[in-house]
Amino acid sequence: MAAETPRTPESAIAEGRQHYGAKRFKQALEKFTRAMKLCPCTRQMKRERCSCKNYQKVAQEGGSIFNEAMYTCTCPVGKTFNKCDNQHHIQALDYRAATWEALQELDRARRDAEWILELAPRLPDGYLRLGKIARLQKNYEFAWNVYNAGIEVGNKHQLAESPKFQKLNTARQPLHIRYYRRDPLKNPQEIVQRIFQYLDFATVVRCLHVSKDWRRYLTSRGNERLWRALMFTKQFPHRYAPSTSSLRKLISYSGNDVRKIVIDSLLRFRLTQQKLLVLLQGSKNLETLELRGNPDEDLEIPDATGILKKLNRVVLNDILAGKPHLLKPLLLHASESLQYLHIGGLPQTGMTTGLWFPDLPNLQYLRIEEHSRPNPVRLAIWFMAQRTPRMQQIWLSDVQLSGELPENTKVHDYWPELKVVVANGSTDTDPETAETIQKLTSIRRGDTLQYVDFDFRWKYDEHGPLGLRTILDMLNQESATVPADEFNRDNHYKDLRSLRLARALISPSTLKEALGDAIAARKLHTLDLIFPLESNGTPQGATSLQHIREHDWLRGAESIRCLGVSEFRFRAYPKNKDEFPLPDFLASFPNLDTIEINSGHYEGLEFCTVVENIMRATKLKKVYQTTVKGIWLDQLREMASKHGVEMVWGERPREWPLPVEE
Repeated sequence: MAAETPRTPESAIAEGRQHYGAKRFKQALEKFTRAMKLCPCTRQMKRERCSCKNYQKVAQEGGSIFNEAMYTCTCPVGKTFNKCDNQHHIQALDYRAATWEALQELDRARRDAEWILELAPRLPDGYLRLGKIARLQKNYEFAWNVYNAGIEVGNKHQLAESPKFQKLNTARQPLHIRYYRRDPLKNPQEIVQRIFQYLDFATVVRCLHVSKDWRRYLTSRGNERLWRALMFTKQFPHRYAPSTSSLRKLISYSGNDVRKIVIDSLLRFRLTQQKLLVLLQGSKNLETLELRGNPDEDLEIPDATGILKKLNRVVLNDILAGKPHLLKPLLLHASESLQYLHIGGLPQTGMTTGLWFPDLPNLQYLRIEEHSRPNPVRLAIWFMAQRTPRMQQIWLSDVQLSGELPENTKVHDYWPELKVVVANGSTDTDPETAETIQKLTSIRRGDTLQYVDFDFRWKYDEHGPLGLRTILDMLNQESATVPADEFNRDNHYKDLRSLRLARALISPSTLKEALGDAIAARKLHTLDLIFPLESNGTPQGATSLQHIREHDWLRGAESIRCLGVSEFRFRAYPKNKDEFPLPDFLASFPNLDTIEINSGHYEGLEFCTVVENIMRATKLKKVYQTTVKGIWLDQLREMASKHGVEMVWGERPREWPLPVEE
């Protein structure tokens, strides 16, 4: 007796599954096809597949597989039939695709899987089946794209938690590790260029070895800007120093138009005269040159025309100590364009010199640092000032200065635009250097200065702390060795924004006289206050209490945003605010958000209590300190976080150059 023809999709699917389980695949195909034909969407007509869709092409071009399934159709199928997400129709088609898989008819299985996508692009079934078949056909990247499309649909329609969409994630995982890292060169050109712009020079060089395509792209026309900054800042073994031929090749990638050269270790770089010539010849528009270290080989700046004419920034660290002859030709070539000069390590001649400065009409930033050499040079700073009329900012670190002036000149003839003076030194700062720094801060009564930063290390001796004596002479007090007609006795720093005086004690009355105009004009935003030491026999806290009372004129200054307070000592276990007025004093500044606080007169627990009381009374955002560390620092940070304050171990950073106002 012949088997009855199934009348419902459910019965047809059930019979098909029985045949599939018994490996009667031909009969299974017939039953699954019968179930498909019984779906109401056919409207008793033969429903064909749409032949307009090309999922692989869309995936290769980075398009949307969902949009291809949903909207792409120009044949009669799309006009005749609607989408269908009938459970039995989709299930029958999925089972039929699985049967074709069992018969190794993968192309037919793929067509049925694509048909599922065509009928129900919002369901996961088509993505799961098509992805599996693509993997069987070893088309792994297409499978990964199909799974991605299905996951995207699930996320978009809030179906990501359903079991079948979870299967999509599981199926994609082994492919995702490989194909998620897309070759950047396949992105649009604008994105590719932006990616490489974020890479440092050493990484760009390594990218040359990724593939031939990468090398071809990185060295092609239009990418010259990637090679215009040669930054040799990474540490590398001595034997891996770039050769002369390698440098020529790198420079050629820039179109022989290098704009910036930075070499952090001339010794590791093995800088030779030949390499130096190659670098200079390939960088006629060079703007920045930074050389650090002392090379083995002797070097000469070539006397050639047309080189270094646009050089505006020069950093020479440790090189001049052994090769002082490099400075003069370098500055001569860049004399018209140079704006920034940083010299670390001076020639060891033990003589007075102006560092062979030519006229540098546009030099604005000068930073000179001595590295404690045995025979330091003494800089004739005013002879240098004669050749640098536009100087705005100067930083002198451990430098010995000569106060000698050129003939028939006065201090006020120099540096009319000087806005920043930063000076620091050790305990052996000599009186001549102190006088010269005093003159720097007294040009035009200090009217042009915006930032003054003194940090002189000092120690006690039979004459008292030399550094403090030096600072006392610098603000509003003349040295007895300076002629009376050289200075105004009352400097008023009316344009001052910041006065940092690490470890330098200045009387409140002197400070008031010097800073009164700047505070009245609401310009001063940063100030350091150093408390005096207690005398023997003085009750604990009395000296600091008196010192803070003498600063009552400063209370409530609206412009103050940053304060440094150090070396205070108030009474232990104060009974009231009068015995510990520091929190209220700091709270009086309405815009104060940063402090640096240190005192060697406090131990860990007591110092933490002091800082916590200050945080409670104020609206600080950041606190710098170096008094406590270890477990006390951990507790301090925990307390600070409760008050919304960032606790930083260390000193406030020093910017260079500083952002001055015109």
